[in-house]
Amino acid sequence: MRMIIVGASGLIGRNLFAAAQTSHKEVIGTCHSRATQGLFDFDMRRQQLGSVISKIGPEDTVYLLSAYTNVSWVYTHPEKAAELNLHATKQLIDELAGVDARIVFMSSVEVFDGEEGNYNENSKPHPLSLYGRMKFEIEEYLKKMKCKSCIVRTGWNVGWDKESPCVITQTYKALISPGAKMARDNIFSIIDVKDTAEGLLRIFERPEVSVCHVVSTPPITRTELASMVMDFSKYKEKMSYEPVLFSDISYSEKRSRDTHLDNTFAVSALGMNFRTPQDIVRQKVEWLDRSLDCFHEES
Repeated sequence: MRMIIVGASGLIGRNLFAAAQTSHKEVIGTCHSRATQGLFDFDMRRQQLGSVISKIGPEDTVYLLSAYTNVSWVYTHPEKAAELNLHATKQLIDELAGVDARIVFMSSVEVFDGEEGNYNENSKPHPLSLYGRMKFEIEEYLKKMKCKSCIVRTGWNVGWDKESPCVITQTYKALISPGAKMARDNIFSIIDVKDTAEGLLRIFERPEVSVCHVVSTPPITRTELASMVMDFSKYKEKMSYEPVLFSDISYSEKRSRDTHLDNTFAVSALGMNFRTPQDIVRQKVEWLDRSLDCFHEES
């Protein structure tokens, strides 16, 4: 029973790979744009997974984590994004379905339109962004193929290294720059990426799970996040923002206003115990303050 992680060099992938090793799982990972020691080089746009990992079969669980995830970039590069997020992903699903491997697909809150919020596993998707539409198309493709699969949706993941940009980092940088605006009615979920990895690890042991929302609660608004960042930062005096409505923020395409997810199923069925958003923000701000300290020292 192997765990095969396609995209093991990304934020979620490398944390899942480490968690699997710690749990003594037989785990294999792939990478492409970020060459990483111990991982197989695999370009899913041009190769079959079976050409780099032998004997994939019914006992294997394959995590599909490789995708272009920057919503704005996807919108401005639709053809290149579709090549990986749609065409290559479908080809890989076809290959895995053909050998009866189980597929765990990392989807997104972007499959929801943000009109209601508090979406659970049975809520009907209605994506607004191109990125969300791509994710939803793959969700529907998995259902059409009727293969062994699990769809996982998560919120803003927060990592703990320099290569892990996140909503907290974005907010922190905006607050120390002039003219920051934060929407008081923009509601979303965040999660420590280590909790995401733990949830994905537990899904490995639960083949009956077909959809799962992996996020922390309670949800948080953009202004609440900004205020938390300021409260926890030693650079609070240098930070400020103007509270506005979500409709006042200009985006290149229509975005979802309230994307927070209901994690009741993950807590009850998987036994997850998520870190609170406040704890996550506090730790990340301390990390960002230290990084700013180093920048000032170097300057």
